Amino acid sequence: MKKLVLGAMALMFLATISCKQAADKAKDAADTAEEAIEETADKAQEAVQEVAEKVETAVDGIPSFSDPAITQYVTNYEAYIAEYTKIVESKDMAAFAGLSETGQKLAAQAQEISGKLTGDDAQKWTDYMTASAEKMQKLAQSMTQQQ
Repeated sequence: MKKLVLGAMALMFLATISCKQAADKAKDAADTAEEAIEETADKAQEAVQEVAEKVETAVDGIPSFSDPAITQYVTNYEAYIAEYTKIVESKDMAAFAGLSETGQKLAAQAQEISGKLTGDDAQKWTDYMTASAEKMQKLAQSMTQQQ
């Protein structure tokens, strides 16, 4: 009988220790999971901030205007600058000649738009066109230095 009671007590003792160890392991796993979640949340927040900065950089320099026609012109002009940049980098003089017609159309549109500008749009327009002219000048200089 003593063996049975001692065996039962030993079994209860082992069960208590096992449950305590299991509870400790569960707590450790929960702590580890919490740390992983916090780390993932931090990384996600960093990624969101990085994307926001990239979007801000992409939009930076292109103001928004109250008149949709002006906004469309700026979009077209940005496409023109992108094409001009490609041509300068490729040193393709034939493509450069084809771009002059687009440049003339944009210049005519700019004349029309400059007559419509009012208030804040006029300042944005002036700042944008000044910055764009500087870009174009640098590209032209790099093209003459390449030849």
